[in-house]
Amino acid sequence: MANASCYSEWHKYACQHDRVSGAEEWKLREHCDLYDARQIKKRYKALQLTISEGDLEEVLFALNEGIHGNMGGMGSTALYRQSKLGTKSLIDNYVNLIITALKLIADAPESAIHTDDKLAFFRRASHCYGRSALSLSGGAGLIYFHHGVVDTLLQHEILPNVLSGASAGAWMAAQIGTRSDAELKDYFINKRYEMDSGISLKEVFGVARGRGRADIENARDDVIDSFVDNLTFQEAFEHTGRYINISVAPVERHQRSRLLNAIASPNVTIRSAVKASSSIPGLLDPVELEAKDSRGRVKPYLRSRRWYDGSMAEDLPFKRLSRMYGVNHYIVSMINPVATPFLAADSGTGTGSLSHSARTLVNVAFKEALQTTRRWLSPVTLGLFDPAFATLHHLVNQDYVGDINIVLDGASISRGNTRFVYQKNEIQELIRAGQRATWPKLDQIKNSVRISREIDEILQNLDQSVATEQHTRYRTRMIM
Repeated sequence: MANASCYSEWHKYACQHDRVSGAEEWKLREHCDLYDARQIKKRYKALQLTISEGDLEEVLFALNEGIHGNMGGMGSTALYRQSKLGTKSLIDNYVNLIITALKLIADAPESAIHTDDKLAFFRRASHCYGRSALSLSGGAGLIYFHHGVVDTLLQHEILPNVLSGASAGAWMAAQIGTRSDAELKDYFINKRYEMDSGISLKEVFGVARGRGRADIENARDDVIDSFVDNLTFQEAFEHTGRYINISVAPVERHQRSRLLNAIASPNVTIRSAVKASSSIPGLLDPVELEAKDSRGRVKPYLRSRRWYDGSMAEDLPFKRLSRMYGVNHYIVSMINPVATPFLAADSGTGTGSLSHSARTLVNVAFKEALQTTRRWLSPVTLGLFDPAFATLHHLVNQDYVGDINIVLDGASISRGNTRFVYQKNEIQELIRAGQRATWPKLDQIKNSVRISREIDEILQNLDQSVATEQHTRYRTRMIM
């Protein structure tokens, strides 16, 4: 499995491993202490019976009793650690049956279920079930790990429609949000960020030695201009239907970070947002955002404000995504080196393990030490180091852990690499690392994403159908 060159090969060996280890038998046994199998089996049988009888009203009633992604604990990560592939067959079967039932309701004739009732149900279901989001962390030249993650999700058609990114993650979100699925086919496997031969990718992200700041900023702007057209967040959403979000942090002390997207800042250009989110404070100048007016002319947005690297304030904006889109499930692609000491490893150990407790204790002690040092030094240094302490405080107090964490393993990078990528073989190594880290998570992501995607697609089709019908009625009245 470790040496597999593609997913199909890895999948074959994973199946063999599950057979040899006994995990295949574990998946077939319904009951275990990790979830409430009895409750799920009861729901499954009741829904299966109503579907077999063709009673659509009863199917709708059964679905109205509740569609929950973690019902009976079936969304627990622990259930996906017992085998190399998938989880309990009962959970897979239940998810498949829910999707079958949703399609039955959506396709039901008007005489059985009125369109208004369908719309009301699917809107409630969308609100109650929530949706998944993919959050792409900052991490400079390690961006190619994101390439492997995103390409794998695209291949398996489980890329969430809600995405967020900061710094390097903003580069990814911008490219995903401005291209359709067809345009993204094999895009990230072949994508390279070409620059002036004299400037490296790590310098573009702000780690500069002996370089002029203007030269580095020009190189960064040229690269960003090469992969992002001058589109606004609203224009990008209309093209792809994806909700992309880019984090930026303010220069002003009393201002708050912002999450730029088609809802909060529809007219802001994605290009300027990416440039701002790539400006590391103290190393690159903050950026003024741009927006298009009603005539399509580009103008300054909040002229007196400047913005910099969003990962410094909110690398993974979980709370804001939850509030704006009803997101209640987070898939994280993590490449941020700063987060490594504070990230609880998504390994086989549970939250009650000794190693997890030790890690938590160290993190708490470090944060307390940081606050104490700042409190004692500030009067002595007259606040000279307050900005640096404030930045460090923001970094260590962020939440870097999602529901499904796809984390870059340092061992996946060659020893000679200084956590930034230059050579072709290093780029390929990081892309493969992203793919390999995603393969074991695919079944969990599928079970988490499929229901919410189905609900969203059905809602979109119903809304379009209603809009078409209303337009037809309007034209008929006008003719009469």
